[in-house]
Amino acid sequence: MKTMCCDDRALEARTETSGPCFYPKTDIAEYDDHFSIEVELPGVAADQVDLQVEDDTLRLTAKRGAGESEEKSSHLVRERRRGTYVRTFHLGTLIEREGIQGNLKDGVLTIRLPKSVAALPRKITVQ
Repeated sequence: MKTMCCDDRALEARTETSGPCFYPKTDIAEYDDHFSIEVELPGVAADQVDLQVEDDTLRLTAKRGAGESEEKSSHLVRERRRGTYVRTFHLGTLIEREGIQGNLKDGVLTIRLPKSVAALPRKITVQ
């Protein structure tokens, strides 16, 4: 049984106020005591990442904004994307929400989601 999944509906439409939204590439792995989500966020600083848990949903929003030099110049070529990364994950009931941690390093956000005690395997003694 799956205890968490990604929501493809998290990709939001482009608006004039928020700019384009991107759906970041993500890997999800399950370990004995936790899940791990790795999200590619190139060019995003840690203070531009927003992780929020509400009920059974983990929502990631990250902004990859324009630098100061962009405001002072006109571009001849513009190939690097700017905008907002958005991703939503449904956690299920087996995640310990208070223990969720995020770490951004080298353009990859790693989110560690510990399993609740009820979700951990336990050995049953046979007598």
